[in-house]
Amino acid sequence: MLATLRSIAEAVSQQENLDDALNLFVSMVKDAMQTECCSIYFADYSRDNFVLMASDGLNPQAVGQFRIGFTEGLVGLVAQREEPINIAHAQSHPRFKHAPEVNEEGFNAFLSVPVVHQRKVLGVIVVQQKNTRVFSDDEESFLITLSAQLASQLAHVEIQTLLKQEASTHKTSVLKGVPSAPGIALGRAYVVLPKLEFSSIESAKSENISGQRQLFRQAVAATRQEFHILANCLSATLPKEALAVFEVYQQLLDARSLGEKVDKELDKGWDAKSALKHVINDLITQFEAMQDPYIKERAVDVKDLGLRVLHHLVSTESVAKSYHEQTIIIADTLTPAMLAEVPKHKLVGVVSVHGSANSHASILTRAMGIPAIWGIENIPLLQFDDKPIILDAYAGRVYISPSKVLTQEYEALKLKDSQLHDRFEAEHDLPPITLDGERVSLLLNAGLDLSAEHMSAKYCDGVGLYRTESWFMQRGQFPSQAEQEQCYRDVLSRYHPEPVVMRTLDIGGDKVLDYFDIEEENPFLGWRGIRVTLDHPELFLDQLKAMIKANAGLGNLQIMLPMVSHTEEVDDALLLLEQAYFELQEEWADQFYQIDKPEVGVMLEVPSSLFLLPEWADKVDFCSVGSNDLTQYLLAVDRANARVAELFEPYHPSVLRALYKIARDCQSLELPFSLCGELGGEYEGAILLVAMGYRRLSMNISALNKVKWVLRRLKVEDMEELLDKCLSASNAIQVHRFIREFLISHNLEELLYTHSSPKPQP
Repeated sequence: MLATLRSIAEAVSQQENLDDALNLFVSMVKDAMQTECCSIYFADYSRDNFVLMASDGLNPQAVGQFRIGFTEGLVGLVAQREEPINIAHAQSHPRFKHAPEVNEEGFNAFLSVPVVHQRKVLGVIVVQQKNTRVFSDDEESFLITLSAQLASQLAHVEIQTLLKQEASTHKTSVLKGVPSAPGIALGRAYVVLPKLEFSSIESAKSENISGQRQLFRQAVAATRQEFHILANCLSATLPKEALAVFEVYQQLLDARSLGEKVDKELDKGWDAKSALKHVINDLITQFEAMQDPYIKERAVDVKDLGLRVLHHLVSTESVAKSYHEQTIIIADTLTPAMLAEVPKHKLVGVVSVHGSANSHASILTRAMGIPAIWGIENIPLLQFDDKPIILDAYAGRVYISPSKVLTQEYEALKLKDSQLHDRFEAEHDLPPITLDGERVSLLLNAGLDLSAEHMSAKYCDGVGLYRTESWFMQRGQFPSQAEQEQCYRDVLSRYHPEPVVMRTLDIGGDKVLDYFDIEEENPFLGWRGIRVTLDHPELFLDQLKAMIKANAGLGNLQIMLPMVSHTEEVDDALLLLEQAYFELQEEWADQFYQIDKPEVGVMLEVPSSLFLLPEWADKVDFCSVGSNDLTQYLLAVDRANARVAELFEPYHPSVLRALYKIARDCQSLELPFSLCGELGGEYEGAILLVAMGYRRLSMNISALNKVKWVLRRLKVEDMEELLDKCLSASNAIQVHRFIREFLISHNLEELLYTHSSPKPQP
């Protein structure tokens, strides 16, 4: 049965449009279950009903025409319950709705399961039989498993169809993602190609058959040359029988083999990439259907060959590609290198298919002030290329080929956004003091975008978090102690005399070094932060010494330890710091500068740290809350996983109560505390944190002036009233409602205008 499940899933995923996919689906399911009818209904949320999209057994004239309401009939009942229904005589069920146009009178046995993708009911699968019987547990399990496997594929095909309709009818298409760095961007898409797969290629026609044939032949020639070079390079180290694989590849590339098949597809009007995709997919299917294990494994070779040709095809097309004046990057998974390649004055927005709004790469976009959306549906990226795009990174919407009316509305919104931003900037030199005179220190989270951070040195109260790992990640090897010292000296001097809190090397999770790769099944619960540096004291001592030496004559350094979860880790780190201090004292005994011992703090980002503060208060000088990881671990949500991105909620009552507990405990222990997570850079979060007692908030440069502007217009006592309501809330939805009502009651509703984004016109 497992092989049948896989064959159906693979066959459906290879279809070019929704109709073909569904027709093949119902036919294969009917045959696999040896039943007499299989149908699939799709949910139309614009009309609150289900439409019969495909059927093998019902009246074919009803397909695409027959509709049934969300609360009607057995189909509606399955969707409402979101669970299977298996009955022997459907027509005797009280929810059965007679519909003569579908011709289902002769069927009695009825088994139906919902198709659910990301908590949304996409449709309902129904199998029927004339015999009066209950389908077996195995049959029910088969259909449930098939529905679960195909839910994302059907959603994928649905989006492909949506994009095709947009291309042919010039209607605006909308994709939904998770907003990250807020803002609005209007521009043109620039697709950064991922590791190429045929699934990323959307089949398309071309009128220039001869031009496409020439492109294909150039790609084949380039692939031949590539294999020739590889064979020559390896001829001295591999036996002749191993080198024979290159000869096989060359034969497959022959005009009478692959070339002939592709030519036939080109003659049908397909472009070169589509023709190649069709031929390779057909060949893979043929090889995988073979019984002989050796021949079956040749499917891998065929795919590798096809991808090499595809790479040269795409590379040829991309040679003349240039960045638009208003470039919106569309990437499979955003990397810092992608951002660095685009001229800064041309980059206006980012869309990443994979990843989430809480990953470290996303934090980089917020630091740069670039609107970004993460975790959109997995679609063929090349379909986006060069199309006009509107990015609404407040509502998490991506509009493809927007209408003129929608573009005008968003241009007006962007203008309002810009005007509000100018008002924030106009008060950059004023102190962050509330209406009732409470001073809040606003510090910078630094280390990501040094060029912008340099300009902010005189407008903040220092650096609450300097990410030393960002500098390590930009290099090809571990920097020497002397190189580190120079880097840290530059940072400390730039912000002197204000304090600079430098976090020791914090790698692991989604922060990796190319030259120190950490492979783990669950990296966020693995070897990261202080765990890595304590296991490598040579690296830790080098960094500590570089920091202490860089601080000589300045005295504004503070050191912070990341990912601490055990008291022993604090003790071991402090011992190594003592070792570094005394070794430097001996080394610099005759130097002019005095070696100062910096203050040391811990990051509170692991739930266990909340309950160890009494033990740590006598050992460290301060602490700082890393709200990003603390939220991740409290809610058991991988913040880099787009599938659960919506569950990452820093305004969850449990998170707010944990932050409040930290503030109260630190006050009673007389331990200085601050917060350096993303929450402090959101004006809503800053309001609640100040009410809790936080007086030091560290944030990205792009958030500084907005948070300051908001705090200057409020009283702490009013914020405390809001906090009381939020702490008693039962869910994050209530918290957000309380905050919204608070802003409106204090005449700050202009901050909320972006929550009501325009809707696309048909």
